[in-house]
Amino acid sequence: MRLFLLPPAGASAATFRAWPGALGEHAEAVPVELPGRGGRIGEPAPASLPDLIGELAAAHTPSEGEWAVVGHSMGALLGAGWAAAATRAGRPPAFLVLSASAPPWLHSTAAELEGTEGELWQRVDALGGLPPAIRDNPLARRLFSRALQADVTASARYRPPGPEPVGCPVVAVRGAADALVGAELLAGWSALTRDTRQPFRALTLPGGHFYRAGVDDLIPLVRELLTAPSDRPWLQRVRTVPLRAWSRKWQ
Repeated sequence: MRLFLLPPAGASAATFRAWPGALGEHAEAVPVELPGRGGRIGEPAPASLPDLIGELAAAHTPSEGEWAVVGHSMGALLGAGWAAAATRAGRPPAFLVLSASAPPWLHSTAAELEGTEGELWQRVDALGGLPPAIRDNPLARRLFSRALQADVTASARYRPPGPEPVGCPVVAVRGAADALVGAELLAGWSALTRDTRQPFRALTLPGGHFYRAGVDDLIPLVRELLTAPSDRPWLQRVRTVPLRAWSRKWQ
């Protein structure tokens, strides 16, 4: 299975550098590089999420074989839109993990972050989204700020009128201390599966918007999804347990 990984606002594919080794033979991890950062730093950062979703669907949807998507924060918005587009085209993913994000037809978390460059920087830093390597490096900070501003603006403007069904199971995840995404908002993602009668599960992990150690805290959950026995109902083994218990299991 190919597992596509979509980063949060401002971030590059390097956010998922640990995933290929951590998932091993269970899946081919594919961190997606978005325009305006990393290996695509010379391209304009996205001005429109619908355009970026269209690019993802056209460029990355496999023509054969199983595939799945994990998206964090802005990446979750992109993942949900991509899965809906692929479902319309008859190529739905095997599953969709939506992390640290609210359904955009209900609420925009990005709108809560908008402001001047300084205000945005402080708000993202307060969420735990600025690694020291970026915070303490003026050049890295300048490049990150450019993509971050564009991503937050595009995400704040992305307000679809309602959910677009996806033809796959959906797992929505939030941090217990995430001030941007409450449990009620997280449950709103279930509307993606209502018309297709696919399974939905909402889970809470320790920590805030970036959990305790960033997106890597999702690895045990995704490994469990990838290794669930095929003779059991999907999501039966996906449990809400302390992160440390998951970590011990997979060490």
